[in-house]
Amino acid sequence: MKRFLPILGLLVAGCSATSDGGYVTIGNIRVNPVSEDVFEVAARPGGNMHNQLWCGAGNYARQVLGAPPNARIYVVGEAGPAVTSDSRDAAQFSLKPSGQAVGASGRKGGWGPRIGEDEFVGDASRYCSAINDAFLFF
Repeated sequence: MKRFLPILGLLVAGCSATSDGGYVTIGNIRVNPVSEDVFEVAARPGGNMHNQLWCGAGNYARQVLGAPPNARIYVVGEAGPAVTSDSRDAAQFSLKPSGQAVGASGRKGGWGPRIGEDEFVGDASRYCSAINDAFLFF
């Protein structure tokens, strides 16, 4: 475990805010604010996009919004074209349920998490472990 701590430190340092108000997580998952209540996670091509969406949502909620691990993240717009970037595969999330999240698209998609689904911030962040493993070793 001790030999992985420096690597973990480098990975956490790899998360960063961008000049346009967005955020990039470990594994280069882009998250952009849509409104005060809503943020959009854009999955990278390839890999498990479902895990990327939840990873990005959990990481952003915790690191940027300061949400505790037991706060809930709600899907407020299903996977489809992003409204904040040129990504074709993005979903919208909020710390508020879909009926209360101002600025949510309410979009229905063909894959990924569905409107109304939710995860605890801590649980959503755990989706990053599989992405981080792939990021480290491939």
